[in-house]
Amino acid sequence: MRKTLSRLVPLAGLAVVGYLLWTHGDALLAAIVSVPAWVIVAATLAHLLTLVLRTEAWRTTLRAAGAGRVDHPTVHAANAGAFLAGTVQGQAALPARVALLRRFGGEEAPAASQIALADAPIVMFEVCASAVLAAIGSTAVGTIPAWSPWAMLAGAFAVLAALRLLYGRFRGHKLAAGLGVLAHPGLRNRLALVVAAFTAMAFLRTLIVLGGFDLPTDPAHVCLVLFTMGAVGLLPLGVGTGPAATAAALGSTNLVTATAAGTVVSACTILAVLAYAAAVSAWRRWAPESVAAGAEPVAASAGQ
Repeated sequence: MRKTLSRLVPLAGLAVVGYLLWTHGDALLAAIVSVPAWVIVAATLAHLLTLVLRTEAWRTTLRAAGAGRVDHPTVHAANAGAFLAGTVQGQAALPARVALLRRFGGEEAPAASQIALADAPIVMFEVCASAVLAAIGSTAVGTIPAWSPWAMLAGAFAVLAALRLLYGRFRGHKLAAGLGVLAHPGLRNRLALVVAAFTAMAFLRTLIVLGGFDLPTDPAHVCLVLFTMGAVGLLPLGVGTGPAATAAALGSTNLVTATAAGTVVSACTILAVLAYAAAVSAWRRWAPESVAAGAEPVAASAGQ
């Protein structure tokens, strides 16, 4: 039954988007064409910076896990491949990230289990950010209970504390190295700041697109759209995440325009991912070896 539901839910979401495209295709196309070109460019640049910051967050956790010798271009290249895979299927990003870092990093790369576990602190900090978005977004609609964002935030802090205790208990095991960032105050604070930064850039991208479509751009509605995208992104919708999320969050305002805005968000996401992958590929090809080898050693106190 779980397998059946995991297939039916995303299919239902895609069917709704497909129905809108089929029945309101002309209106959707007209809405998209009417958007100024600067909106597309600005939103793409904002998402491009989001991708760079996401890689910096990952690089921070890898440093604490003992992968400080893996050079910057390699880490960015592995994540660029993961972003490409995630554009088609969100759940494919993590396996792609692990496989590519192991392939590109060679002997300097951590074990696959350590790389995978290094995502856990990032995910939990993102849950904290999502709780803040939900708290602000709940003021725009009454469908989000006022207590749920705070319960989400408390749960995220509890999981982070549990992961820190687990690392302290099993720090001698190689598998636990992926959680090392939680034991290093400097790297932990850096990770929190980077997650806050790429959340802010995602907010800016969403604000730009909603403004281009004359949709509500107050903080509450922008946070509502961002939170909905995070929730819908858990489903394997791929490029359908943007239109499905904006339609769900702002459909009561103007369903066609909201869906068009989500389509533009997805398009800007794809453009940014392609630009990021091309830039990283050029960097790896043309960067001098002295730059490529200039990886930062992991802090000696990371496990203290």
